[in-house]
Order: sequence, then C-alpha cells, then structure tokens
Amino acid sequence: MKKINLLICLFVTVLLNSCDSFLTTPPLDQIPESEWWKNAEQSRLMVNECYVKIYNSGMDHIVAFRDGFTDNAMWRDNYPMADGSWTAYTGKVKEEWRYTEIANLNYVLDGLEKSKEYLTEEEYAHLTAEVRFIRAFIYYDMLFYFGDIPLIKKVLSIEESRETSRQPRKEVLNFILSELNDVLTDIKKEPSEESGRVNEDVVNAYLARIYLHEKQYDKVLEHTAAVMNTGKYELYRAYDNDPAKNSYEELFRPAADGNNKEVIFEKQYSYPLKTTTLNRDLSPQSSVYRGWLRLLPVQNLVDEYECIGGHPYDQCQDLNCQYCKLRQEISDNGGYGEYEYRDPRLKSTIITPGWEWKVNGIVKSVYGIEDPNSRDYLAKEPHSTGFLVTKWVDLEGEEVDATRSHKNMTIIRYADILLMRAEALIEKDENLDEAVKLINEIRDRGGMPGIEMASQNVLREKLRHERRVEFAFEGLRYYDIVRWRICDKVKNGNVYGFAKMTDSGKRENIFLEKRVWKDHMYLWPIPQAAIDLNENLEQNPEW
Repeated sequence: MKKINLLICLFVTVLLNSCDSFLTTPPLDQIPESEWWKNAEQSRLMVNECYVKIYNSGMDHIVAFRDGFTDNAMWRDNYPMADGSWTAYTGKVKEEWRYTEIANLNYVLDGLEKSKEYLTEEEYAHLTAEVRFIRAFIYYDMLFYFGDIPLIKKVLSIEESRETSRQPRKEVLNFILSELNDVLTDIKKEPSEESGRVNEDVVNAYLARIYLHEKQYDKVLEHTAAVMNTGKYELYRAYDNDPAKNSYEELFRPAADGNNKEVIFEKQYSYPLKTTTLNRDLSPQSSVYRGWLRLLPVQNLVDEYECIGGHPYDQCQDLNCQYCKLRQEISDNGGYGEYEYRDPRLKSTIITPGWEWKVNGIVKSVYGIEDPNSRDYLAKEPHSTGFLVTKWVDLEGEEVDATRSHKNMTIIRYADILLMRAEALIEKDENLDEAVKLINEIRDRGGMPGIEMASQNVLREKLRHERRVEFAFEGLRYYDIVRWRICDKVKNGNVYGFAKMTDSGKRENIFLEKRVWKDHMYLWPIPQAAIDLNENLEQNPEW
C-alpha cells in the first residue's frame, strides 16, 4: 500500500508540474490574447461570435418557446412560468439574467478599442456599432422582464461585479435608446453582403419595437416609416399568382431563406455547420424525428382563427354561416370539420387532428387523442393537447437529422413593421384609414378578407387579433400581452385542449391545467442565485 501511495504522489507531482507548464506556455497553435487584438481578422471573428448571444438563452434558442408561457400553448419543460407557480428559483428566470453575455460583449468592446489602430476608421465604427446593438438588444429584454437592473458598461472584476446594484428603469432605458441612436450614425446603411448582420434598417425596426412597448407612438411612426420608405421590403409571396395560404406557410420553410424581402433581421443557420434542435423539440416522439414534443398549442389559440368568411369562429352558427354548414357535413361523415374553412394560417401554424402529410413517400396522419387506433402522433403522447406546431418544422420531403434544423430564425419581419405602425395609429386615434389598410395587407397575404373602418376600440381588438394569429410561435405574444396589460384576462383560469368525443356522443374539451396570474408577475423575480452572490440586489415586490 505504501508503494502505491508513493507512486500516486509521484504521479500527482509530475502532473502538477506539467499543468503549471501548460498554463504558462501559450499553445503553439493559438494566438496569445496580447496579440489577438492586433489582428484585424481576429477582431472581426470576435464580433461575429457576438451574434450568437442574440436569442441564446435556454428558452430563446427556438423563439417559439416563448409562447409556452402565454395563452397560446403549453410548454412541457416549464409549467411554472405558465401556471403561475414560478419563483426566484425557477431555472428559466435565471437563464434570462444575462450578465455573462453582457460581460462578454463588454470584453469585445474593450478589445476593439485596442485593435482600433489595426482597423480602418469606418470598419472600427461599424464593428463597434454591431456589438453595441447586440448589447442594447439583450439589455432591453432584461429591462422588460425585471424592471430596474444593474447597468454595466465596462469589463468588471469578479469583486466589482458583486458590488453592482439595480439602476432605475428609466436610466437603463435612456442608455439603451442613446446607444441605439448612436449606432444609427455608425452602422452601415445598406444590408451587408453577409446576410443576418445588423444594418440601419435593423436598428430602426428594433427601435420601433422598443418605442411601441414604451407607448411612444410618434417615435414608432418615425422608425417604421424609415424602414418602409427604403422600398426594400415587402410581404413574402412564394409565387406571382400564388394562393395566399401557400405564401404564409412557405415563409417558415427553409426554401424561403435567403432572398426573402420580408425578413429584416434573422438569426442564421446552415446545415451541417450551424443548426438547431427545432425539428426534435417541436415534434412528438412517435414522429419521424423521434421528437420531444416540448411545445403544444392549446384550444384557445385554435379558436382564435376566424372562419374563412372573416368573422369569429364562435359566431358562425349565430350568423347562419354557409361555411358552418359545410364544416358540419364533414364532421357528420366522420371528419374533423371544425378545422376546415378557417383562416388558412391555422393549418400553416398548427397541426390539427385529421392532418396528413408525406415523409419519405409514406403518408403520415394525425388522429384525435380520443382515437383508440391512433398509431402515429397524438394519442400515445403524454400531456397531449391534441395539437402540434407546424410553423418552422419542415414536415414534407426527405427525413432529416432531428437535431439539425437549418431554418433561419426570424427576429423582425416586415409584417411586424406594418402592424406596429397600425397599432401606433390606432392608439393615437389618428389616420385610422391607414391602420385599416396596413392590417388588410397582412390579411390579404394570409388568405383572409379585409376588415372595415370602425371605431378606435373595435380596431384595437382587430389589431390584437391579427397580431396573435400572424405571429403565433414567433416569440412575440408574451411581449404583446404584457404591453397591453391583459395578462389578468388571458393567463387566468382553466386551459383546455382538443375537444374529444364523450360516451354521450358530444365533444368536450380536455382540461389541461389551471393557471393563476397576479399583477406583481408583470415584473419577474430577480434570480435568487444572483441575490446570493450580490447582497446589493433587492428582490422585486411580492416575490
């Protein structure tokens, strides 16, 4: 035993000496940090890496997940955020406290200052502007969630970071807006040859989004006009004379990536180098992707999609609607008539019972969860709502690696510019005819008849409906319901799934869960882990 212990001690001594040498000797195949910023190309690579920080937290790597804590869906990974049982210890709360990313971005800005003499004046200004935009982007998300937050503008030591405190929301907001307006001066005016990078249009679009949340409607009109007046953007249409349904559906397929005039800003992916797990995360285990079924649409969202005639679905019978009769005929013959003759965006967004498609030449079907013979998708899945997400997921064609989706992730598209502008006009109660025109552009591309001029209150509800169905599973719903202060109405009460057939021959919606909302939840709790590390951080009220 003594010999063994002696050998172990000798081995550890040699190992420690080797480690010491390794830690003090720069690897022969790497550039020392002291030399890194003296190389213009290395500086560019560091800025490229900053783009990874956008939508890179646990719930954002697929933007659809954000709908999981709204009235649109159930998110299997994170029930507490939806049902109201979340706390300062909830993992998703900690993930959005993104000061590691802020520290990294401050480090890059510090490094770019060191590399200034090795870059042209124009390139230095543009690269710095890109990083400042990304930092402001992340800061505003945190501001939206947490309210008062620490404002860190430079590289800090660990000791210094533990002495920071929360700054007033207004101060942080002013910093963000100042940064973005400065960026407008230094950023390139035209889109880069490298698609997916920040340019003047991206900054204007994002400023419009912030000003909308802050209810500064004149600024929204200013920045949406700046984007629209470029003449570079339009709603995506797959073909010149394409049925509108196909255009909206194809917008979220890989084929639409690249030369797409609707996309203003997106996070880019490329197979096989840079991909996501989107196909796996949104598909059920029994599918070709052997997925995880992490996000499930609920009945309330399905009901939001209007009758193809342009009126709310629940009013069809009262209006003696011709489409209601056609749907009933389908149901009487054993089909799922309730999903037919609806807003085409329903089936471009949600897989409903009765859906069929081809994978590798084999027809796959989605059955209702009450079907005892169901063999593919819904009946055997735990926690099933009876619906699946199809937006973003390419369910047609050849089988692909479930963990390697290469569909670009849209962050801002032109449809949002139009509806942000329409919302600002409606809230100002000015030029309502323009607001109606903008809404109808969206509806026309979606395959729906236009709305008519109405009062401010009626148009406000029309606009809110349009945003919900147009942007379902694009990560915007939570921002909308918080901005409109309607969480007490839409995030309280029972949540239901698909209406299954009962023994009496009638359909009844499946109860999924009861949700609770209290108004202090408009501000998230400060993560307890952050408070444990820094006693200067005070918790938000009632958490």
